[in-house]
Amino acid sequence: MWTRAELKQRGKAAFHRNYWKCVLVSVILMLFVSGGGGSSSNSDDSTDQNSSYLTSDEALGMLGGMDYSSEDLEILYEDGTEELYEEEDTMENYVSIADDVLLNGFPVSAAFKSLGVAVWLILFAIALLLQIFVLNLFEIGGCSYYIHNASEPADLGHLISAFKSGHYGKMVVTLFIRKLCIVLWGLLLIVPGIVKTYEYRMIPYLMADDPEMSREDAFRISKEMMTGEKWNAFVLDLSFILWSILSGVTLGIAGVFYVNPYVDATNAELYLELKRQYFDEHRW
Repeated sequence: MWTRAELKQRGKAAFHRNYWKCVLVSVILMLFVSGGGGSSSNSDDSTDQNSSYLTSDEALGMLGGMDYSSEDLEILYEDGTEELYEEEDTMENYVSIADDVLLNGFPVSAAFKSLGVAVWLILFAIALLLQIFVLNLFEIGGCSYYIHNASEPADLGHLISAFKSGHYGKMVVTLFIRKLCIVLWGLLLIVPGIVKTYEYRMIPYLMADDPEMSREDAFRISKEMMTGEKWNAFVLDLSFILWSILSGVTLGIAGVFYVNPYVDATNAELYLELKRQYFDEHRW
């Protein structure tokens, strides 16, 4: 039976033996797999409300350059309509026009909005496909690296092992189904999603360790390996909470140069320990 202290000690020792390469591998995993560089969405009401309008300065600039006549003076698109003002050419009218534009802005055509939405959807689709067909596979590469690094300093070439394994398509599908299952279970309730996350935790390690393993076997063996170990693995994760706080306090610096590779190396030790237990029980 394994203990947290033993796994963390072995993980720390393996990490220290190959320090800089472990740091680089964990940075790549953080960026490509964990989404550590995820973009934040800063949407406040004022930005949203005026996103399709010209700014006040732009509006004043346009007003300054316009030559308004006393006939058919045009203010565009109040509530999506076009209103014509046929008033006398007086200073009061110009003030009214300026106030109207400053308050409501010059609306941009709906075609530009549709174009913006289309561009956003295209970029989202490209990012999603890139994640599924390229970036996800670095998770298997990272697992392969840390599995080999547990016994001797590993080479960075393990990071791209999924692309060179000859089983690219199977690995893409396996990781996609794994994430899809976790998301769907998470939509039901949070707890089932967490349970499935731990149940499928060993799938990328299994694929890294045996690229020829079928998708069905990877799911089945991961489930069997984690039977009775989910809570222990959860507590192992909790044991790094103070390290995570330190990483946050240092704005991620401690995470990059120590915490993340330490955690990744320890997780590889967990896989190797559960693999030994599984092998003893099933002669796999």
